[in-house]
Amino acid sequence: MAFGISEFKSNLKGGGAKSALFQVDLNYPSLVTPPSVNAKFLISATSIPASTVGTYEVFYHGKSIKVAADRTYESTWDTTIINDENFAIRKKIEDWMKLLSNHELNTRDKRVTRIDVNKEGKNAAYKQDLIVRQHSKSGSILESYKFLGAFPTALSTIALSWESNTIETYTCGWTYDCWKRL
Repeated sequence: MAFGISEFKSNLKGGGAKSALFQVDLNYPSLVTPPSVNAKFLISATSIPASTVGTYEVFYHGKSIKVAADRTYESTWDTTIINDENFAIRKKIEDWMKLLSNHELNTRDKRVTRIDVNKEGKNAAYKQDLIVRQHSKSGSILESYKFLGAFPTALSTIALSWESNTIETYTCGWTYDCWKRL
């Protein structure tokens, strides 16, 4: 069945969502002082989260029937961050990770060992909610996703080279309990 370009264009509302129009809101635990820069300007890449509904099989007279099971989430969510000369965001993420596991002794900060469960059931001492927002070309918010109970678990290297003249970037991997669309 043939269709015209005008029909295609009329079904692609707003000309399609642009992957470069997004922002990430990082929230820091109360034990980490937020950096002097706003992360929404320095996070250069991320993703809208994936989700999977699992299945299991139930057998009836030798035939299998697939039944919906639990929802599962990706194990991590990655952000790519542009480094400024103060290392402002990186230092704060390193401080956050130090609360979880000290470099020298591999111990957790005593201030986060207590279970301080808030109304959402997360350990408020080191977990925070992070938000990614997708924007339209006019600047309005198209969709927002909140990562509940997130904390940093992987901080990548920063490549250095005499042959390069580019601005540094690094990746932070976040583990989270679940996500929801706002």
